[in-house]
Amino acid sequence: MKTRGITEGALFCALAVILVLVSYFIPFLVILVFFIPVPMVVLGKRQGLKVSIISSLAATILTALFLGPISAISFGALMLFVGCSLGFAYYKNISPIKKVIVGVVGFSVLLIAVVFSYQFIMGVNFTDYLFQTLEASTKEVMSFYQTSNLLDAGQLTTLQESMDKSIYTMKLVVPSAFLLMPVMFSMVNVFICDLILKRIGYSVQAFKPLSQWEMPVSLKYFLAIFIIGDFIIGIFQIKAIPEIYIYTFMVVVNIIFLVMGISLIFDFMEYKKVRNTGLKILAVFVAILLQSFVTLLGIADVYLGLRAIYRRET
Repeated sequence: MKTRGITEGALFCALAVILVLVSYFIPFLVILVFFIPVPMVVLGKRQGLKVSIISSLAATILTALFLGPISAISFGALMLFVGCSLGFAYYKNISPIKKVIVGVVGFSVLLIAVVFSYQFIMGVNFTDYLFQTLEASTKEVMSFYQTSNLLDAGQLTTLQESMDKSIYTMKLVVPSAFLLMPVMFSMVNVFICDLILKRIGYSVQAFKPLSQWEMPVSLKYFLAIFIIGDFIIGIFQIKAIPEIYIYTFMVVVNIIFLVMGISLIFDFMEYKKVRNTGLKILAVFVAILLQSFVTLLGIADVYLGLRAIYRRET
């Protein structure tokens, strides 16, 4: 290993450990835990897979000195499965879609490992543990209001029904969350790594601007079939298909069309020559607040070609 590789390996190892400690000890910065792979990705691009793996192992050992072996293994797995694999993908300079797929696989392996560790090491079913925790919290809240006499009987009944409905919805959301989390965090890591590597002078295959995103024809017709199927299931009240499957799929479909709706908004802003970054960020926040409307815009654009209509004059 060259001296430069050793030096950079030590530097990025220290940076990864700092990210781990900051995300662990500062509660409002816990979101940084998902960016822990970034130093290993950049290192992998610069020095290759071997150096990034050695640096990840060193960072895991250092983390164990501060947080203990169990936490260190969790963070180390994040650096190895996601950071090193993505770093190798950047080293090979593959397409952005393939990089996201590599990241999704890495995050999925980590997520599955966490679930199985609860099951086989601790002897606890992860989803059962999650829902038991939620139900225990609900009972504590109800107990507080029942003993404090702040609400009358009718209000307590309404509150209990609202909480039961929330827990039921949470049970439906869990599968889609497990599906979408690896995709979301992989894309965020790829975007951040693209930005960093471009800043330090590397040429990377990046995504097209969001305004230029188009849905592949095959996916367009595939989703159309399932949207029609969901409509038919709703009209005829078909109960043969478990609700959790339909709910999970429709959450994924809605996210896809929400992204296409935001793409349409960005395209319209470019058409009107709006280049202010602050306004684009504001547009994203407004789109999330009005996600039902923006999702419909995305559907209309995909199947009716809205952006082609307002661009006809040019």
